[in-house]
Amino acid sequence: MAEYLPMTRLEQLREQAAARTETAAPAPWTDRLPELAARSLDGEAAGAVIA
Repeated sequence: MAEYLPMTRLEQLREQAAARTETAAPAPWTDRLPELAARSLDGEAAGAVIA
């Protein structure tokens, strides 16, 4: 009994992690690059890049 509960919980966590990776696929770079290129650099972001 003492081994059953941790093994069951571990299996549940693995299933949840697998479900998250299936639904949270990142957008392809071809879709993301135009959006990122259109963003303006403010002083805070530019300072972070230079420093």
